[in-house]
Amino acid sequence: MKNPHNKFPLIVAHRGSSGSAPENTMAAFRLAIEEGADMIELDVRMTKDFHIVVHHDRDVSRTTNSKGFIWNLTLNQIRMLDAGSWYSSKFKGEQIPTLRQVLEMMPPHMRVNIEAKTDGDPRKRLAFEESCILIIMEKRFEDRALVSSFDHKFIARLHKLFPAIKTGALYFPVRDAAKKPSSIARKTGASAFICKHTQLRENIAEDAHRHKIMLATYVINTVADLEKTSRLGVDAVITDFPGRIRKALRNHIRDAEPKP
Repeated sequence: MKNPHNKFPLIVAHRGSSGSAPENTMAAFRLAIEEGADMIELDVRMTKDFHIVVHHDRDVSRTTNSKGFIWNLTLNQIRMLDAGSWYSSKFKGEQIPTLRQVLEMMPPHMRVNIEAKTDGDPRKRLAFEESCILIIMEKRFEDRALVSSFDHKFIARLHKLFPAIKTGALYFPVRDAAKKPSSIARKTGASAFICKHTQLRENIAEDAHRHKIMLATYVINTVADLEKTSRLGVDAVITDFPGRIRKALRNHIRDAEPKP
């Protein structure tokens, strides 16, 4: 899933336009589309009754009017929660959506980075990988989806089950400090390497480019961060403010072009 425009890295909306709307809600995703994001990044977890919902944390307390672990709540219970008021009264009544709902509302040009969250869930062998694959296939997103995770075993299993869906390995510094993107890709089957902008180094970028691995970095919210990643030739920048970063990127590229 390389950037087709060459000149510009892909603009990826982190949990939607999460700097301007409550994260991982339909409001944030709609705004990301309006602001011209190339891709939406979102997080998914599995409910008590095995539905895939879009939510980052293990517990719903930070972003809703209730509490409890996702794996202890049914889809019907989750649908009753207010996932918008914590951000602003303007977004009162926003719900935690399902992955299906988000894919159904996305326009044909839009791509999606689905980050699978497996941490904390005490249940084993949930067919989480199979569920993600089936939803992606059902909504015909095979060519527009990138499934990523800090859980590299999850990525490896999903790649083995359905190698046509591209996968991305998220970098965890303590565990992955001595590993190159290419070595992680070989082990997991991932075609993308994703790290925080403060973790990005020239040797990491060079290794990813040399092995034709998509290189993405998060969270790029300032011009200074954008300039650093641009120098290292990243393929995608993940940002809370896709409209702002798209404008800054255009200005940066224009200023860097040789004058006639």
